[in-house]
Amino acid sequence: GLAASLFAFPDPAIGGGYFLLLAGLPAAAAAARPAIPREVTLVLDRSGSMNGEKLGQVKTAAGKILEGLRPGEAFNLIVYHQAVDLFSEKPVLKNASTLKAALRWLDAVDSSGGTNIHDALVEALRPPPLPGLLPLVLFLTDGLPTVGTTSEVAIRELATLHNAGTRRIFTFGVGVDVNTPLLEAISSATRAVSTFVLPGEPLDDKVARVFKRLSGPILADPTLRLLDADGAASPGRVRDLIPGAPPDLFDGDQLVIAGRYVG
Repeated sequence: GLAASLFAFPDPAIGGGYFLLLAGLPAAAAAARPAIPREVTLVLDRSGSMNGEKLGQVKTAAGKILEGLRPGEAFNLIVYHQAVDLFSEKPVLKNASTLKAALRWLDAVDSSGGTNIHDALVEALRPPPLPGLLPLVLFLTDGLPTVGTTSEVAIRELATLHNAGTRRIFTFGVGVDVNTPLLEAISSATRAVSTFVLPGEPLDDKVARVFKRLSGPILADPTLRLLDADGAASPGRVRDLIPGAPPDLFDGDQLVIAGRYVG
């Protein structure tokens, strides 16, 4: 069962107060749950600013992720600069043949050009997910959108209005020239999280560590219900929730929700 703690701070000036909810599954309960098979789409920036060591680390991390997928799981590779290139039109099941072909395709990727984040995200969200698999996107960029549709609003709306497969989009910002609020908004809207890699940090290790946690959520699509003392629905008792929707919980995660209460 879920273990939770609630901290409340009354503030008469706002007609209620503030609260912090911490929750999670005990280790024993998490270990007893079977892992959900995944469909993983890797979307990798290969613009000119990724030249050299950064692109090499990204390719190393991508290779580790593909090799770490379990039998019955699926993957796809998308790389982008001003144009977008796909390993496959839709995700493929991992086996010896598809893994060998993907690693060979990945090895030939080089860097040049601008950064077309919008069209890369479109391609990641376009195909319907394979049945029975949890669709995850790992989206990496080291810069701002410079090619194609560069509107922050249009890119953010892709994750919410044009994500029919309800893919979780885990974003990775590399360096200091990324649009941090945009990457965080994309992840938050899809029950995922953002990760940022500062100059000098090992990019391949950080990406691989994040993926290792994504062995399959131990609590998918959680919902928060607000009840009164008699157990009846009471949604008007809270406001300004952060985050607005609870994210999936993966191995080792803790659910943290803050907000204001009324009354």
